Amino acid sequence: MTKELCYRCKKNQAGKYQDLSFVYLGLTLMIFKDGMTCADCAKASWIEEFEENAKEFIIISKGGKPRVNWPHYGEFFAEGRFPNQKEKFHHILISLGILSLKPEGNWEIVADGPIGLNPKAYLSYLYFINKEDAIAFARLRFANTLYRWEIHQIGEVLKRDDVLKKAVKKK
Repeated sequence: MTKELCYRCKKNQAGKYQDLSFVYLGLTLMIFKDGMTCADCAKASWIEEFEENAKEFIIISKGGKPRVNWPHYGEFFAEGRFPNQKEKFHHILISLGILSLKPEGNWEIVADGPIGLNPKAYLSYLYFINKEDAIAFARLRFANTLYRWEIHQIGEVLKRDDVLKKAVKKK
């Protein structure tokens, strides 16, 4: 079995798919490394994406905790502007622990209907990890809307397979 070289640097071994943790600007990050790049190139790629797409929107506290400058986000990403950069920015917010793909325990903004109003990564809803970010985003994006909306914390999520397993056990 041959070891595949990193497609980016063509020097190091690409390795396996994995979650990769590292520190940048005092922030501890968790990123997903694909099976085509080495760890060094995966880190370098994330740093490049951060510098190009997110640095101007992130404020880092002295304690190394990131937060989003939501007003600047709202000005820059006004409806329909820079959709590719916005997608990249949302993925960076996931790796910074500000947004999550997982609903359980996190916050969502919901309009009557119910219609989800959270940011999206392609077709997936993103959830706010902190209530303060959900509030700031809702105020920024929906303060002047005519429809009603609320912010919910999602307590428990039952996955389809778990529900079906429980139903089968009861028979």
